[in-house]
Amino acid sequence: MQILDRKESKLLGRTEVQVKFADQSGALNRKDAIKEVAQALGSSESKVTLVKLAGESGTMNLVGTFHVYESEDEEKKLEQKYLAFRSLTKEEKEAIKAEKKKAEAAATAAAAAAAPAKRKK
Repeated sequence: MQILDRKESKLLGRTEVQVKFADQSGALNRKDAIKEVAQALGSSESKVTLVKLAGESGTMNLVGTFHVYESEDEEKKLEQKYLAFRSLTKEEKEAIKAEKKKAEAAATAAAAAAAPAKRKK
């Protein structure tokens, strides 16, 4: 792993890092990339967000853009939810979707139960 660019953003409380993974195309997944960057920068994985991971033209290299936050609260407050969602495993994604469906079904049932009560008045 080679750090290509590193910018401090004091206003947002993060460091924006561009990293090159030599000969890792097809062998490196998002979670492993986050883990390597966190170890290299001395941070925890929960403070690192993968923004982009793309292959370099004509090589087997990968170039990734990461945001490394000073605290987990800042990361949760500033980053888009889909960036964290797409780095989850398939099983974790399916579990989240199932929970969301259950919550929507419960909300729909509660709304349906409340609707007849309003009509009686």
